[in-house]
Amino acid sequence: MKKRVWIAGGLVLVTIIAVLFLRLAGGQEHPATIVETVNKVDAHARPKDDWQPGAVDMAIYGGGRVRTGAASSARIELLEGLVRLSADSIFTVKNSATRQGKLVTTLSLQEGRLWAHLAPGQPHEFTLETGSAVAAVRDTDFSVRVTDGETLLSVAKGEVVLMAQEQSVTVAALQQATVEPGQPPALPEPMSDEERALWATEGEMPELAPPTEMHVDVWCGLSGPAGNLASRHPDTALDATVESRNAAQVLVECPSGESVILPSYGDIYGREKRFHGRIQELPQAGGTYTFTPLDADGAPIPGAVASDVYVGGYEPDPPPHIQAEVVEDGILVTWEPSPAIPGAFDPGGSPPRGFYQMSLAGEDGMSFGWNNVEMPLPETFHLIPLSRQDFGPGDRGLALEEMDNGVYDLSVGAFSVAPEGTAGRGLECESHDPAEDIQIVIEGGQARVEGP
Repeated sequence: MKKRVWIAGGLVLVTIIAVLFLRLAGGQEHPATIVETVNKVDAHARPKDDWQPGAVDMAIYGGGRVRTGAASSARIELLEGLVRLSADSIFTVKNSATRQGKLVTTLSLQEGRLWAHLAPGQPHEFTLETGSAVAAVRDTDFSVRVTDGETLLSVAKGEVVLMAQEQSVTVAALQQATVEPGQPPALPEPMSDEERALWATEGEMPELAPPTEMHVDVWCGLSGPAGNLASRHPDTALDATVESRNAAQVLVECPSGESVILPSYGDIYGREKRFHGRIQELPQAGGTYTFTPLDADGAPIPGAVASDVYVGGYEPDPPPHIQAEVVEDGILVTWEPSPAIPGAFDPGGSPPRGFYQMSLAGEDGMSFGWNNVEMPLPETFHLIPLSRQDFGPGDRGLALEEMDNGVYDLSVGAFSVAPEGTAGRGLECESHDPAEDIQIVIEGGQARVEGP
């Protein structure tokens, strides 16, 4: 059977439906049943009953109503399936019965949000009225929201025909459409990321969560002179940028079986949705690190998992012989190149691979940073500008004249990247030698260079 939902509007259609039901009268009535309440839920079982707190197993007959308060919800069982009301909703069961072997159900949503998951085992006619009317067949999952008279319909499974003002549009699965009061339906459009996110949570279909863009990276950090890796204080850097406002932290599952939580992290390079952490050991070569963003409650964000592999064997030597000199336009920093690593580190190559990065950090963190990943150059020098107007593409943070008085550590590092064709992505290793760091003193807007 072709899965369809009919959404129709106007008093004429409602009247026709009412007459049809009257002709079918005489069948067996089936009340809806409240099967779950969260926080404030009120109901009355029949039209003339008074409102009372909704309770599990409470029957709602024709004309009975259910309403939810703020931060509240209710789940209602019908013969066709389940309906869930979100917060601040008002809902009426107008009719639910079996007539001539067919399930006939009419519901009304006056305000708020309803999620319907229908899977009956016999023929049925299902109608939801909002000022429009909606009828669905089996195995249909749809949602209706009524706000200030506007109706929004979104469909997770099945097919929908939305009718109003004697005009109709067909809404397929993973589409949505709206009806303004007194207007024909708008053309269907792809379900928005916001709507998909609601389906994943309130609609209880996590598979509909919008794709979450996430960039993850695992690389090694080496601090010390060229030579044996173990003597260079190796660590593992875990980094993730998640394009989701719901992400509060990121869980990383390491190939060793260890799990690490990455807190949010920001620096002068921006990336507000960045998460970063380090482990004091060399990453496992060939091992897969799996990243899962978590929301504020610690629950995984649906549809958002990414991984990276530390390839190993592409660890550059730190830049040697770093020197700094105060010049008219700032501080000129020079260094000798680190040996090239084919495919992984050759900033002056064609194309360039890897890059150098410079940082000037004080007590409160990094004040100035530059890396030539955005401006690959074969030269091994860079100017820390005195004035912001002299900033280049790779410069971030403050100009010298903007920095507070204090002592700053100047360092230059080498970053290799995962070679093309390997399982790795992004950075592979960073390396710098603290013995090469230089102290910069700023006093009264003047800078001077001191030793380590």
